[in-house]
Amino acid sequence: MEDLKTLEKLEEYFKKINCYGEYNYCFTCQIETSILPMLFGAIGAIIEVKRNKNVMGYLFNKFDKGICLIPIVSDTLTKNKIDIDNYIFIDNNDIEKVITKNEDIIYKKIKIILKNKTKYTMKTLKKIKNIEYHEINLNNFLSICK
Repeated sequence: MEDLKTLEKLEEYFKKINCYGEYNYCFTCQIETSILPMLFGAIGAIIEVKRNKNVMGYLFNKFDKGICLIPIVSDTLTKNKIDIDNYIFIDNNDIEKVITKNEDIIYKKIKIILKNKTKYTMKTLKKIKNIEYHEINLNNFLSICK
């Protein structure tokens, strides 16, 4: 998605929905997928997309009031779009804990557990070529989760 290459464009989405604050750690992440695509190939991938209501990932922002997730949804088989109308705001007071760990040498896993036991699990690349803000903001987010 071309418009996510600059931090300014990413920040615009969060500003539109008042999920931008004094400090902001904006980056992108993917939803945690099941083993279906590996077991069943293209059919498994289609089942996975439908199961996740076409959500492929999120624009992620940790800011002073909480965490905001703006869905990135599958528009067609080859194109994604930002679904700003269905964003998820998680107030700091509702968060029980945030767990981060290395998934492998490429990905970090992020699990947000709310006090009502709702869980949001996603993974994010540790580094994205030519998108410097991603690694910087991810590392800043990880440093406050320790």
